[in-house]
Amino acid sequence: MIEAGLEFEGAIDRVVTAFADLPEPLRPVHFSHEEKLASDADRIDDQMRFAVFVAKSKSGFFLLGPGVTYSVRIATGKPLVCDCFLELTPEALEQFLKHMSKAKPVFGFACVPGERERRNRVTTRQGVNVIESWVGRDTKKYVPGFYWLTLLPDALAEQHGVPLSAVKAVAQEHVELEGGLHLSRFYERPEDWQETPAVTKLCASLPGVFDVEKVKLQLSAAKSFLDLNSMLRKWK
Repeated sequence: MIEAGLEFEGAIDRVVTAFADLPEPLRPVHFSHEEKLASDADRIDDQMRFAVFVAKSKSGFFLLGPGVTYSVRIATGKPLVCDCFLELTPEALEQFLKHMSKAKPVFGFACVPGERERRNRVTTRQGVNVIESWVGRDTKKYVPGFYWLTLLPDALAEQHGVPLSAVKAVAQEHVELEGGLHLSRFYERPEDWQETPAVTKLCASLPGVFDVEKVKLQLSAAKSFLDLNSMLRKWK
C-alpha cells in the first residue's frame, strides 16, 4: 500500500470534482461516512445523491473504490485534508498527484507508510509509558518534509524560504506543473526510502523544512509527561 496526503485551502467543490474526475483505476466509485460501504446505491456517478451527501457531511467523508480509499477531513477554520490509501502501482500514484494538482493543493505527498512515520512520527518512553505522536504536519509553520513523491507549490516554498534549486539538486526527477506546482520524485521506487539518506539530509539542511531529528533531541530532555505534552504541542 502507498499512502498519499493532500491539503487544500478554500471550498470543497473543486476537491470533490477532482476526485470524481480521476481516471481509472484511481477513480472512486462510492461514498460513505465510514471506511466501508454502507449501501451500493451510494454511487458518485449519481450526481444528485452525491451532492446532497457532500452538503450534509460537515466533518468529512470517505470515497471508495477498488484498491483506493480516500478520506476527506473537514474542520472549521482549518485546511481541508485528504488522507489517501492506494493499492496501486507507483506509476498510478504519480498520475494521481499530477491529476490532483489541478485542484491547487497547499501541499501533497505519496510514500509507503514507513517513510511517513519516519518523517513525521515520534515515539517517546517515560517509565513504563510509551507516547506516540504525529509531528511537523502544520504547513503554516514549515514544509512538512520530502517524501518519495512530493508536491510543492511555489507559494509554500517561498513562505518558508525553501530554495527550489536545492530540492531539484536532490530529486531524481522534477516536473513543473501548471499553477506554480512542482512534483519531485526522490527515488525510483517508494520502498527505496531507507536506502537514500540524501532526503533526510535535505530536510535537515533547510530551516523551513520540518526535521524530526531536532524534535527527538528536544523530547529526550522532557522530565515529565506535562513537559513532553507541552513540547509536542509546539511541533504539531
